[in-house]
Amino acid sequence: MAARKSSLRDLAAKSRKDGLAAANTGPVAGRIAELDPAIVHAGGLEDRIDISQEEIAILAESLRTAGQKVPVLVRPHPLRPGEYEIVAGRRRLAACQLAGLHVRAEIQDLDDASLVMSQAIENIAREDLTYIERARLAVRMIDEAQLAPTDIDIAFSCGKTDRSRYLKIGRGVPDDILSFIGKASGIGRPRWEKLVSHIETDKEALGRMREVLAAANTADDNLASSDARFTLLFDAAFHTEPTPKPSGPKSSAGEEIWVASHNKPVGTIKRTGSGVQLTLRDAPKPGFLDWLASNGQLLVDQMLREYEAQVPSDSNDPVDDNMDKT
Repeated sequence: MAARKSSLRDLAAKSRKDGLAAANTGPVAGRIAELDPAIVHAGGLEDRIDISQEEIAILAESLRTAGQKVPVLVRPHPLRPGEYEIVAGRRRLAACQLAGLHVRAEIQDLDDASLVMSQAIENIAREDLTYIERARLAVRMIDEAQLAPTDIDIAFSCGKTDRSRYLKIGRGVPDDILSFIGKASGIGRPRWEKLVSHIETDKEALGRMREVLAAANTADDNLASSDARFTLLFDAAFHTEPTPKPSGPKSSAGEEIWVASHNKPVGTIKRTGSGVQLTLRDAPKPGFLDWLASNGQLLVDQMLREYEAQVPSDSNDPVDDNMDKT
């Protein structure tokens, strides 16, 4: 924490030295003050993808009960004397406003570039940004704030390789896709990286993702979490329908079997001269193949009942077909 404070003070000192700090008639910079949330305005870059009102309400209740332990970071507003811009602590500011409380704030003189750097340093130090939020913040630092790429290395405490990954992933997910998914707290770099790489190589992937997005029912409990929405579109990106086959005899390879959450077929099913052959090469869930091998009779019984319900028959003849499972 001491290192972070030192960085923020260094940025503030540079702003004052360069004559870039805004004149302000409020509390002295570098001090902690109790401020009315109404005079603290938005500033810097949007570093969070979504903040739920439920989350703010829970935090507001906590502040009423236990008080605000950690101050937010603000700078004097460049155009409104006596007022401020938020640098870091947007959720705490919103919660104080909801709770009807003054907000404890550390005031620092920061120019625009130092504001963005301070915002990144503060949030990365608290480690509460998800991977995709970090990636998007890195992109905005370059594209919107016009900072140097090396500033990302400083703010994120990373090297050139990680910086390149942040920028590639942050630029690789379209806004409409990311808006639907949200912050995806449980999704780390490997899956985001795999998705972005696939979008680059499969030109149809985004179309499939947007089709699924358009048909999705956000009121569905199964899509309540951001991680679940990521999985839905991730699966859509990797799922391709089997190539239509000419009419006539079925291919000797059989029809591919697809299941949700897998990006490749798990097996095949085909009609043979002696029956039906089902082959599973990849278990949809751990232990499933062992369970299936031990419960084959149960499977056949259930499939027969389903068939009889859909195709009523007057015949009581025994079933002639055999099912082979390999």
